[in-house]
Amino acid sequence: MLFNSIEYIFIFLPIVFIGYFLLNKFKFYTAAKVFLILASLYFYGSYKTEYIWILVFTILLNYFISFCFKSDISQAKKKYILIFGVLTNILILVGFRYFNYLIDALSDLSLTPLNTFKIIMPIGISFFTLQQISYIVDCYKDTVKKYNFLDYTLFVCFFPQLLIGPVVRHQEMIPQFNNIKNKVINQDNIFIGIFIFTIGLLKKVVLADEFTPFLNGITANGYYENFLTVWLLALAKILQGYFDFSGYCDMAMGSAFLFNISLPWNFNSPYKATSILDYWKRWNKTLMRFLADYVYKPLGGSKKGGFKTYFNIMVMFFIYGLWEGVNPCHLAFGVLNGILVCINKWWESLKIIIPKPISIAMTFVTLLFLSTFISNDFGTAFTLLKRMCGIDVVFKPLLIQDWNIIATVKDVTGVSINVFILVFSLISVLFFKNSSELSRIYIKANNVLYTCILAIVFVFTVLSITKSSEFLYFIF
Repeated sequence: MLFNSIEYIFIFLPIVFIGYFLLNKFKFYTAAKVFLILASLYFYGSYKTEYIWILVFTILLNYFISFCFKSDISQAKKKYILIFGVLTNILILVGFRYFNYLIDALSDLSLTPLNTFKIIMPIGISFFTLQQISYIVDCYKDTVKKYNFLDYTLFVCFFPQLLIGPVVRHQEMIPQFNNIKNKVINQDNIFIGIFIFTIGLLKKVVLADEFTPFLNGITANGYYENFLTVWLLALAKILQGYFDFSGYCDMAMGSAFLFNISLPWNFNSPYKATSILDYWKRWNKTLMRFLADYVYKPLGGSKKGGFKTYFNIMVMFFIYGLWEGVNPCHLAFGVLNGILVCINKWWESLKIIIPKPISIAMTFVTLLFLSTFISNDFGTAFTLLKRMCGIDVVFKPLLIQDWNIIATVKDVTGVSINVFILVFSLISVLFFKNSSELSRIYIKANNVLYTCILAIVFVFTVLSITKSSEFLYFIF
């Protein structure tokens, strides 16, 4: 079941909303939590029922580990339990994410067709694994209040943020579920939830999905000879990635608001960043928060300065690259970003000021170059880099016909992208206010006109759902 589906918007979400608040209205608070947990498990299992048992197993495992920290044992034993818990979670994650890749690699080296052995990778395993690692680490540090099993389970599997984030913390979620004020319907939260959900749906259905045919057409044909085409490919890739991922997060936050639950904002206009360092403070903020708090800071952060700081940064981005995917290019993507962040920090020490428009443009172009390492092999990535630099390319014009930019590919057919969607997307990421800023304007205005516009946009986006396409980050 997808957020951008009629089934979710008009069947699943209303039923869960009504059932949850009806149970709370009659003060069946425990039953309401159980109902929300079961609804979340159904939502998760609607992709594959096998996923449910993997999710349930990790919840039982990590709650048991967290329970062990509460027993009267020595600090040394607690440390061993922590190491066991973290390593077990990492092994589960790595096992599911890298098993098929390893089997394919071994099959290429062996006469035995090992690739007949494949396992399914649970959707969202990277996200709910990180949440649970952060929980058991906090339990070890004794910074966790006493939560019962229902509270913990709901924290992990609450359906809006279950699949691809944001990566939430126990202290920002569980108290909200237990707040008595959040157990009654809040009209203001319903309006703001619908507003944020609509923005996310617009990003996914109208913008992100528009880039898919063009990207698939170019990459499937391997047409990278034209200078303009490869630059348009890079631009379409980063715009699609942003609108797809941030669209999901907006829909997640909007859905949660209906239940009076506030999720953390995961994006803050990343393409307005004035540097790569600034970009990583704006992109996937909750994941970067996790890496900063549980990798960078435990290594020492920037306390010792100099080489040690740069080393810690590189370790953090190396892990980010591993998290990004099984393709070696993903690892290279993480390492390159780590190097650029280190250079950025060194540059800051020189106190040389670059005008903001120029720094934004430089950062944006850098991100276009880095996009060549996303979902490609090294051969393709280097080819794209070379062609973007004008080496071994042809300079053929792109046709504009019927509001579409048409790029000719090898088989003489054309793939196209809508001019209006491309220009609107580019302008919006560089100049428009983001979802967080727009939602604050909407709340303060309390304007009937704004609500009417919201209704029109909502109807338009729903009518634009011709088919429910998966989110790019479902592979995580």
